Amino acid sequence: MPLPRPAALDMKAPLPVARPGADRASVPTPKAAVADAEQAHCTALIAANIATFEHTASVSGISGEALCGDEAPVRMTAVKLADGGSVELRPVVVARCEIALQFARWVRDDLAPATTPHDGALQRLEIAASYSCRPRNHLAGARLSEHGLANAIDVRAVVLSRGGRVAINDLVRPAMLFGEMRRSACARFTTVLGPGADAAHADHLHVDLARRRNGYRICQWDPANEPMP
Repeated sequence: MPLPRPAALDMKAPLPVARPGADRASVPTPKAAVADAEQAHCTALIAANIATFEHTASVSGISGEALCGDEAPVRMTAVKLADGGSVELRPVVVARCEIALQFARWVRDDLAPATTPHDGALQRLEIAASYSCRPRNHLAGARLSEHGLANAIDVRAVVLSRGGRVAINDLVRPAMLFGEMRRSACARFTTVLGPGADAAHADHLHVDLARRRNGYRICQWDPANEPMP
């Protein structure tokens, strides 16, 4: 059976930001409350009508001695924009409803409006990873990754109608878009890891909704250390 899932987070409350390398243990939540919260997130995802997705069969597996999986994941293929356009997700994102909804809101409300006429419209996000039953950073013996709980999404690059493909670790990139990407990601997600965090995240941006004691957040992506246009 899949591991118990965390209850809904209050994304509006101000929370401390972790120092590099910091971590906090997960907080256990009663299974009934978890199921109710997850159902509420799936209902909200449907009602929002901001993504193209389908429910998929429960995912599960074993990573070391830990159980992977989620009981109600979705396969999300695109995010619907306010102007009627859409942003393709390639490959598709397999994730639980809560992070799928938060990710779709992030793309629609924060990333798409941050592009400039010079960049062109946001057309596609290249997804490096979503659900994957594995330990953190693929290290044998490490704790189960949030990817193993269908609670994390990795972005490798953005594709713009005029600016073309821009990887997360490219040295020349749209400053306004990437600045807003960092600001809004750290506001919406409880974990943000990108270039500058560690070697494992040197070429992509990792976001998740891990629930930690005292509402602890981690935001480790420092574009300031890299050349910007």
